[in-house]
Amino acid sequence: MTTVGFIGAGKVTQALIKGLLSSGAVTPSRIYASSKTEHSLQKLKVFGVNTCLDNLWTVKNSNITVLALKPQMFPKVLSEIAPAVGPNNIIVSVAAGVTIDSIQQRLPHHAKVVRAMLNTAVQIRDGAICYSTGRNIVDADQELVHRFFTSVGLTLESEEKHLDAVVGLSGSAPAYFYLILEALSDAGVRHGLSRDVSTRHASQAMLGAARMVVGIPRQGGSKSDLPEVGCPYKLKDEVCSPGGVTINAIYSLEKAGVRAAMMDAVDACIKRNYELARLNE
Repeated sequence: MTTVGFIGAGKVTQALIKGLLSSGAVTPSRIYASSKTEHSLQKLKVFGVNTCLDNLWTVKNSNITVLALKPQMFPKVLSEIAPAVGPNNIIVSVAAGVTIDSIQQRLPHHAKVVRAMLNTAVQIRDGAICYSTGRNIVDADQELVHRFFTSVGLTLESEEKHLDAVVGLSGSAPAYFYLILEALSDAGVRHGLSRDVSTRHASQAMLGAARMVVGIPRQGGSKSDLPEVGCPYKLKDEVCSPGGVTINAIYSLEKAGVRAAMMDAVDACIKRNYELARLNE
């Protein structure tokens, strides 16, 4: 049975552990986690997982070791764990701006490295994950990694050169959507709705729209209940009656530059990711 290790005890680690335990893919006794202080490990102990201050201990006990660290911490931690990385260990980085090559250079030549980008929705098993594999990953390793991530969300494999775009798109996108939801909720409150009612309606509208695009019916429903999916512009047009209220709202959004602002946000995120990559070369 697979054992999973985490080096770093931050939000990404907490989200992944929540999702993995919820999925039943792994039990608490088969999760090992380490961090530099006991204080940082307290938030992980509530899950019943094994914890320690020794990163070597985590690698030695894990088939898959997830490096959930800030980019600037990688050189030190990689040098520390290198002696424990064997030919059967899979090292998975979930840090922005840290390339597979930069990781492999600091580990033994046989090191198996995977780089993945994900978002915090993995904690409810609804994440978006994209990963790339290093030169030593064989088919069995790839299948193991894919199953690991599939247990917590939509998982796609990609060439590493595309991961930077994924960071700006789905990796950081929850924050964009929370900002939009907050604004919609404020609009509802402005027009007399309670905060709770306004937030619930805005959230459900966004959730329903996303399900229409990806073709996922609500629980108990059927895909045959859904219209044509996969084309946001077509679905948008179905809501916009000629001369109606929605097309006027869309006009207002376009006039305010919302479309360009969203694209600029993704560009800004990707730019910062490139900057982090250069700092870690």
